[in-house]
Amino acid sequence: MRMKSRHALVAWVLGLCLSARAATYPGNGKSGFGGPIGQGSLTLTDDGAIVSGTVTKGAGGFNDVLVLYIDSGSGGFSDTSGFTDSGDGLRKSISGFDGGTNRSVLTMPSGFLPDYAIALGPLSDRFGGLWRLSNGGSLSYLISVNLNPIGNASSPSYTFSFDVGEIGLIPRSGQSFRLFGTYVSNTGFRSDEALAGDVSGASQGWSPFAGTADAPYTIVPEPSSALLFGLAAFGAVFGRRRRS
Repeated sequence: MRMKSRHALVAWVLGLCLSARAATYPGNGKSGFGGPIGQGSLTLTDDGAIVSGTVTKGAGGFNDVLVLYIDSGSGGFSDTSGFTDSGDGLRKSISGFDGGTNRSVLTMPSGFLPDYAIALGPLSDRFGGLWRLSNGGSLSYLISVNLNPIGNASSPSYTFSFDVGEIGLIPRSGQSFRLFGTYVSNTGFRSDEALAGDVSGASQGWSPFAGTADAPYTIVPEPSSALLFGLAAFGAVFGRRRRS
């Protein structure tokens, strides 16, 4: 029994060192596009290096695009008025611009200046990716975020993931980023649905919207020196007892 207790304690201490963080963000309750995002939720977890997300769908089909803007460093953009990239549907969603004359300018929440955007279009574009934001006609594509499933608007949930290094953060650093999600078509036609924050504006359309809230997320830090010291000390004591 003593051996089992010691093994359990070791497992508990290791769990503290290596535990993943998790946070869940509800939608804003609105349903301009049927409610898949406004009445859904987003859960983020990480292991210190990879952030994994799960979008739990609300009412209606996930027919359009969830754009998650990410503020992870200095600088950034206070609105989308300078984004003109319309190279594909997901870029149009990030830009809020159809490539012609129609645009929905999104003003970011106060103090929120995103540098990156994740766009998830499981049915409309069958893809999810991460882009670095820039004014003008060329958003910088970085990586696929492994969106799953694709080609299906009625799945109860959708998963994606990305490396924190891709948004300029150091793995296991305990650094934070902020995020804000808006639900928009792949022609930039915006809904009133949001999650990890809220948005105000028309019920939906190519019209101005303003973010009214965003949300924080902190990645798992390195195990503290005190915790590692305690684990080492426990190992030394356990080793002496085994030899005695």
